[in-house]
Amino acid sequence: MLGLSQPKQTMTTTQLKVRALIEQLVERETGLNNENDPENFIIARDYALNKIKGHKFARTNQFDVISRLEGLEEKFRILGGEALADALQTRIAALKDLIDIGGPNNYAPEVLHLLLELSKEPLKNTRLEDLDLLEPPSPPKELTWEDIIADDPLEGEIWKDVDFGAESSDAWSGDEMAVLPIRERLRRAGEEAKNNSAKRRKRRRGDEESDEEEEYRVTGVEGFVVDGDHEGLETLKDAQYWERKTDATDKEVDVALGGSTKLDGIWLVSELQALREVIFMLLGHPCVLLRKGREDDECVVWIDPEELQKRFALRHTSLRGFDAVLEWFAEKGTSLNRIRAFTQNKEDSPERQSFVAAVEKKLAELNKELITIEEKYVGKGASQPVSLLALQSQIEPMIRPFGSLCRIITNLNTSSHLEQLYLAACALQSTGNIPSYRFVATIFFSCLRTYLRPIRLWMESGSIPPTGDFLISQTKPDAEVELGSFWHTQFQLRRTPHGSLNAPSFVHPVADRILTTGKSVVFLKHLIPSSTTTSDNIEELNTDITFEDVCFPGTELAPFSSLFLAAFNRWISARHHSISARLRQHLFTNCGLWRSLDALDLIFFARNGFLFESLAQSIFEKLDRKAATWSDRFLLTEQIQNVFSSVPEVDAHRLRMSVKRENLFSRANKDTAGRKTVNSLESIEVDYRLPWPVLNIIHNDSFTTYRRLFTFLLQLRRARYLLERLNRTRQPGEAHTGNVFFALKQRFLWFSGVIVAYITDLILRPLTAALKIDLEKAADVDSMIATHAAFINKVREQCLLGTKLAPIHKGIISILNLAVKFCRLHAALHDEGFTSGTPRRKRRGRGRDDDSSDEDEAESAPGSPSSTGVTTVFGEDEEDEESEEGRYERRLADMKEELQGLVGFMKDGLRGVARAGVMPHLEMLAEALEGYGSG
Repeated sequence: MLGLSQPKQTMTTTQLKVRALIEQLVERETGLNNENDPENFIIARDYALNKIKGHKFARTNQFDVISRLEGLEEKFRILGGEALADALQTRIAALKDLIDIGGPNNYAPEVLHLLLELSKEPLKNTRLEDLDLLEPPSPPKELTWEDIIADDPLEGEIWKDVDFGAESSDAWSGDEMAVLPIRERLRRAGEEAKNNSAKRRKRRRGDEESDEEEEYRVTGVEGFVVDGDHEGLETLKDAQYWERKTDATDKEVDVALGGSTKLDGIWLVSELQALREVIFMLLGHPCVLLRKGREDDECVVWIDPEELQKRFALRHTSLRGFDAVLEWFAEKGTSLNRIRAFTQNKEDSPERQSFVAAVEKKLAELNKELITIEEKYVGKGASQPVSLLALQSQIEPMIRPFGSLCRIITNLNTSSHLEQLYLAACALQSTGNIPSYRFVATIFFSCLRTYLRPIRLWMESGSIPPTGDFLISQTKPDAEVELGSFWHTQFQLRRTPHGSLNAPSFVHPVADRILTTGKSVVFLKHLIPSSTTTSDNIEELNTDITFEDVCFPGTELAPFSSLFLAAFNRWISARHHSISARLRQHLFTNCGLWRSLDALDLIFFARNGFLFESLAQSIFEKLDRKAATWSDRFLLTEQIQNVFSSVPEVDAHRLRMSVKRENLFSRANKDTAGRKTVNSLESIEVDYRLPWPVLNIIHNDSFTTYRRLFTFLLQLRRARYLLERLNRTRQPGEAHTGNVFFALKQRFLWFSGVIVAYITDLILRPLTAALKIDLEKAADVDSMIATHAAFINKVREQCLLGTKLAPIHKGIISILNLAVKFCRLHAALHDEGFTSGTPRRKRRGRGRDDDSSDEDEAESAPGSPSSTGVTTVFGEDEEDEESEEGRYERRLADMKEELQGLVGFMKDGLRGVARAGVMPHLEMLAEALEGYGSG
């Protein structure tokens, strides 16, 4: 057992100390040790060690401790303990002055936290006099000359000055300096030092200068001149090959110049000198072999062929080879010079400034690498083989990415730097140029950090930076924007004059969500002005997108565009979902969105048939009574508010009802009383004023469809209302006429019932239920708006109100007008008391009232003969001697034929649209109308 307790692996000093302390703790707390019970002792020790290794408790937060102490001080002052609060304040200030209070070896926060936890009613139990015991003893007073003189003044013969110069002899002359004043002694020491320095220089030069000249040199200006290192200066001049000529031999000329050039004027250059010239050029410094600046372009590096052929040559390389190598370096130097020139430009936008800073950082890294390479050749270390070709191979991977960067900088006028960097990174990765891809990508992410800063500000606080090139633009100031149209009118994406988005291409897929998130923040500010709109977990989100976040291990084969778009989507979605979820929840719970949708369903879609019937009947009764006030908007508003006042989903005070007078009393409309056709009901307009937050979801344009459908249902109800009030008792001799009358009435009732059932049960109810489900699933306000807009489009098309089905809708209105005409025909015959077989009396002038005459004029069939210009409800001339019963029977037969034609046209049109695959549900309506085919 004892052998098992010994660890097999070696342990550090810290681990051994911890282990020893744990063993002491176990022995003290349990009484176990390695002698009396080694097995249990080892178990307890190992258990404690494992617990210490895997503990999850962090160090005490020193700032939290300071905050709690300051809270105690404030509490003491509130409770009247000013003296105790002052004492605590003094010690808190001293505590803050401690150095490295949160350091690894400073456990002051833990100790203070323990004391705070152990404290109990400190204001009551603390005695200020105990603090005096903590004051350190005063140090002894330091002895000063003032104290000594005050205690024993310098008085008496012993303290008088004595002139020893008068009594001194030659034996004491050597100590003359000891009794001289301090200034005189310093002056003499300075002169002696100058003399000694002059003598040493004289010995080095070997001159025979006189003492007078030496005295002048020491005391004059030349005494301050330090001799330079003349030998080092000559060595430096020798290294400047363009200043000191190195003659070439015939053999060297044969190698370098091919023997075709004379030796006169040829200066040989060593490869080390050429190598250093190349490095100077790459660092941006001027040199002789490679010239800088040509034809108004200061960045071009070029080689003067005259200079190279007639002056400089390399010992062991042909002229063409030397020229080719220098041309390669000159091309790279030109690219680097263009990049350096770009960094000297003054940029105003923060995005461009960050781009310049990133480029400068890359240039600094390159310069550091080039200086390191040069140091290997000119340093004091081991000698390196000198080769321009080896240098070319060494620096080519380092300089290659700068070529791509130079092309980006050259094309900045055509597009933004972020766009160029992004496209270059995608292209370099696709071609397999991974070093250049990483080089460009790191610059891209450095610039992206600055570009995302205003976007993050917009998405988290709804603020637009004052610069005029931000992705989002504000179309109207806050004071001019109506809250009901805020979402649609105040903010929009900034676009170029050509209509494209004014942003890099990688922003285009997420631009709408960026706009939506910021608008949601502003929306919440309007809804909750006093509370913060930033979600709690937004502060914990990553503020930047880095290369490591996008190109993590395992994604080497994935395209950069896909990786970046996925990371960018995650960055946008983290903020978008948080804000949008809060806004959706607020709209659903506090702004009454569900309640408003139910109200619209009840008012415009006739979900409650009893309420709709009550409203319609009150309108129709006024029409039938020929009341002139039936179109009064105040009475209509009061009427509709009374109908819906008992409905909890509807705010009755938001309802308005009126009649569009310009349509009702136009010249084209002769039915000013609204009783001849159902077309006059189109002038009735119902308005429900939604709360402004809901009005941003249900736009005002949607009310056009709501009102049109309300009018359509009201027209259907008008025809049915008139048909249901027809009453006819069969009389002997009119069996055939009675059959036609009842057949027509039943067909009109059946037709209106089929259309109403199709609209309400087959279309509106399922679509309304699906709308609520889709709104609950919507991710943001834009999705909610799009969901409701799609719902309105479906209602318009499937309820036969769209432009494609306009002929069918007109056919339905024609059938309803025919039903009204049928009712008026029957009512006219019944009211006038005409009997069968009796010739009709001549009427000179108008009928019983002007309204009846107007109706008779409207009822005359197109093209019917009328010599007097006045026609009856039967549509015949006054001189016609045909019996009333015959004319009545003929009119019924004409109506029956017209009804059959209109219904047939509708069935054919519905089936044609259904077969085209546009709206297959119309086939069901066509099948329901088949009942009109016979009888």
